[in-house]
Amino acid sequence: MTEKTAAKPAASSDRPVDPMADRPAPNLKWMGITHQWGTRVKPGKHGLRLGDLNVGIYGEVPAVWNDQTRNPRGAVARRGIPPVGYAIRDKADLWADSAADMYEEAIQRRWAPAVDVPWASIAPLPDAVEQAVCQVMTELSQYANVDVEAVTHWQHQMAYGYHEVKQYLATVSFDAARHMEVFRKRALCNGGGLGLEGPGEVNRMILESRGGWTETVLYLFLMRGLFTQTLLRYLEQHAHNHAERAIYTNCIEDKARHLTYGIDHLWYAINHQNDQKLIVNQLCIIGERILVRELKDPVLREALAIIFAGGIEHASGKGIATYEQMLGDFVRRYLDTLKWLGVERTILFPPELAGYVGKGAR
Repeated sequence: MTEKTAAKPAASSDRPVDPMADRPAPNLKWMGITHQWGTRVKPGKHGLRLGDLNVGIYGEVPAVWNDQTRNPRGAVARRGIPPVGYAIRDKADLWADSAADMYEEAIQRRWAPAVDVPWASIAPLPDAVEQAVCQVMTELSQYANVDVEAVTHWQHQMAYGYHEVKQYLATVSFDAARHMEVFRKRALCNGGGLGLEGPGEVNRMILESRGGWTETVLYLFLMRGLFTQTLLRYLEQHAHNHAERAIYTNCIEDKARHLTYGIDHLWYAINHQNDQKLIVNQLCIIGERILVRELKDPVLREALAIIFAGGIEHASGKGIATYEQMLGDFVRRYLDTLKWLGVERTILFPPELAGYVGKGAR
């Protein structure tokens, strides 16, 4: 009888395992690599705001951002990082001194249509009035959708060194998404529904702006944005309930921030780039003609006239008169803003709109 081979003893499960056995030793060569050690930022009376971080080298915003990676401003660049290829690297092509403050205001004044609008205050309206409100909401929702698309199209093309602008524009996208939401909700919550699609000529002009972000700013924030804000102010005066009033009030505040950035950027661009004033003037000529063509479409005009008159009966009288007054307010504010920027448009402005200047509220 042959002897059985003795089995090898099993490994003891009680043997301690060294957790660092297969791990590399600490390198720590990254420690101490900084352009400015010892920098301390201090909160002010409103807390630690975005603009408070701009101390020392972290507040140095170059005229041209040569780094083609996503290296944060003030960080030490790592060699060998593939370039991203930003299209907008000149400060004058996107900058506005107010961007950091507008970012802070935007996040502090955010509102939620689901809970901050008293939807229960909406009562049935005459069919003609409800249809008019729904038509205006439809077109305003289209405007907001274009805001989102235009801003996001350009935002990722902006160099990382101008983070204040990129962060502020993120809030603009969110504002616009909220506007699209709230206008759509108002159209659907009172038995009406979405109306007829708007002409879209100005929308197309904004989305197809190829001359750079400054051109888009002119059309999106100054021309269309100022028109929308003026329209919202008149709608607020003719609100039918607390819900509509809350919608218009909050949207007006959001639009004011957008307009502030837009004007500040145009001012910076005009004052830091040769011939930019002449370029803006020519772009205004192009944009105004397209705006005039779109305003000739009767749908928005008649819907607003019905709202302003409280019905169809007086729409062709009181309603149209109020509409023309609204256009006058818009044209005057638009021309005054351009004049402040140093762009004189009084003589060349299309006569179809220039005639409304004297009809605005004083």
